[in-house]
Amino acid sequence: MSQDNRLLPVSALDRSIDRPLADIAQAKPYGVSGADTTTFRDYLSVVLKRKWLILSLVLVITSLVTIQSFRAPSIYEGETTIRIEQKPMSVLQTKEIVINAQSDPSFWGTQLKLLENPALARQVVLTLDLQHNPAFFGGQSQGGVFASLRRIFAKPKKASESPAVSSGLTVVGESEVTNGSLTPEQLAELEPYEDAIIAGETIEPVPTTNLVKIKFMHSDPELAQKIANTLAEVFRNNNLERSTAGSSKAEDQLAKEIAKLQTQIKHDQEAQFNYAKNHNLPLTAEAGGNLEAARLATLSGQLLQAENDRKMIQAQLEAARKEPDPFSVPDVNSSARVEKLRDRISALKEKRDALLIVYTPEWPEVKKIDAQLKGLEAELAKAPPEIVTSIQRRYEAAVSRENLLKRSYEQQKGTTTQQTRDQIDLMAITQELETNKQYLNTLLQRERELTVASGDRSNEVSIPTPSRLPKTPVGPQRLRNIFVALLLSLGAGIGLAFLLDFLDDTLKSVDDVDRYLHLPALALIPSNRDRGRLIGISGGPPSAPSDTTALAMITDVRSPIAEAYRHLRTSLLLSSAGQPPKTILVTSSQPSEGKTTTAINTAFMLAQTGAEVLIIDCDLRRPRLHAHFGAPNSKGLTNWLSGETDIDALMQTYKQHANLKFLTSGPVPPNPAELLGSDEMRKLLGILSERFTHIVIDSPPAISFTDA
Repeated sequence: MSQDNRLLPVSALDRSIDRPLADIAQAKPYGVSGADTTTFRDYLSVVLKRKWLILSLVLVITSLVTIQSFRAPSIYEGETTIRIEQKPMSVLQTKEIVINAQSDPSFWGTQLKLLENPALARQVVLTLDLQHNPAFFGGQSQGGVFASLRRIFAKPKKASESPAVSSGLTVVGESEVTNGSLTPEQLAELEPYEDAIIAGETIEPVPTTNLVKIKFMHSDPELAQKIANTLAEVFRNNNLERSTAGSSKAEDQLAKEIAKLQTQIKHDQEAQFNYAKNHNLPLTAEAGGNLEAARLATLSGQLLQAENDRKMIQAQLEAARKEPDPFSVPDVNSSARVEKLRDRISALKEKRDALLIVYTPEWPEVKKIDAQLKGLEAELAKAPPEIVTSIQRRYEAAVSRENLLKRSYEQQKGTTTQQTRDQIDLMAITQELETNKQYLNTLLQRERELTVASGDRSNEVSIPTPSRLPKTPVGPQRLRNIFVALLLSLGAGIGLAFLLDFLDDTLKSVDDVDRYLHLPALALIPSNRDRGRLIGISGGPPSAPSDTTALAMITDVRSPIAEAYRHLRTSLLLSSAGQPPKTILVTSSQPSEGKTTTAINTAFMLAQTGAEVLIIDCDLRRPRLHAHFGAPNSKGLTNWLSGETDIDALMQTYKQHANLKFLTSGPVPPNPAELLGSDEMRKLLGILSERFTHIVIDSPPAISFTDA
């Protein structure tokens, strides 16, 4: 027989043939690996392991999306292009120049919002009488898959290449659906149809142009075309109606305002005339006001000059009175009379001095000059008091003139103030009159402009491209939906596979044992659910007894299970250097995982080598060894642990193989954990290890009980 390659190779890093199994198992702690890397093969194995789950999910989701896509009716789209632009500048001065409607965000945004107005949708419903058209909502009903396929491959309806834009259609006006024209019951009845219109329409401005595309989607191509065209037609009529109604309303308001303003102007003119007459003011108001102001300004200047003159003369007078030397007074010193007298005295003194050079003081000429000098000096001495007296008289005259000017100024000031007040009131009346006249001229100009504008019936909205009858549906995009569903379901399936793999903490292969537990895999034993198939391969009966797997080596030495246990025997014998293991304990995590089956077959295959083998049933809570061997369980391990000393009387020999002996558990004790952990158990293992080559222990489950 060829060698079985199901055994995993021993890693040079974690295993060594020179180390016992206990050392190998403790080489690395649980869950830690120095070379625990994930490769693409690991991801691929997860996908392949759950491929049926992924394929089922893909098939179910893709099938549901496919069915739903073909059940949904085909959607057609009607597309109408309208042009929205403000009117160009005319002769009217109040209009603005508009180069591009989109350059005015407020105008452009208003038009787009009006296109989405529920009132516009209500007009379309009433214009086309959609509330009585069963095809509007009836066309949305879902058909079967085959009906959808027939719609796809059916020949499209023939249509005119240049459909008319509701030329003979009576459009319901905007005023007919607003301002309380409809009752609440009628509005409630129309609301679902309005919502359907708004949900089905799409308003799409064309960049850098004044064009707007109005699109409407419906399962009926004719309705899609009609509704798209009617939306444009109703919007155009509404715009024209608003502009015309606005002009008429503005003309009426202007006429009323002009009549009111003309009456006000007439009243203001009468008030102006009466006020000017009662206050003796000219209607111009500027002439009288300028004259009185000029008089007041003249008196003010004269009064200021008089005050300055009086102050100057007063200063001269006070300086003359305070000066001890009269001739030090500036007015005296600078007086022409004083200077003349001083010049004459100086001349006579020079002449006298000249005569005294020749003559004596008694000379008649000298005496004559002395007499003249005496008279002039007396006259010079009288000059300062006379000059001060003159300054006093000048001061009194200046004070008198100043007082006179003050009285005149105060009188003129009162007159001017009152007249100024009257003029201010008159100017207020005049300004109000002029303002009303200017406003009247503006209104008259605006009235003329509106008269001209009312004759201009141009519309800001036009329809350059009406909708044609759509031939090709725009939705649903079945192939795209199916492809997207395929991709999404595939991704969801793969994600679910990885999620389940992440949540699944069970060990399913020797690779999992090596990766997560870092323990050597000695052999791979098929599970019990494969027993019939495995035994059937070797020709065994399809329904074997319950102990067939446990005695696989005995019943059929050529079965795959028996071959697997031979691999286990080989691995055990080569697991440690020097000599094979003496004592072998077989356990499991949970009950019914095959530990008793493995223990029996391991003991049997070791006995086939000629070695003396003993198998002990240490599962004192649920013993199964005696049932597989068909032996009584009245005496066994518990008897020895309870005090019996004859171990040979407790052991039994397997009839078909003399080298194989077994020790059943014996009566079930109340305290199995204490018995297995006692000194008697250690003593028993010591005695048996001297007599047998191998001792195989069938242990309780390791997780469920503490006995193991």
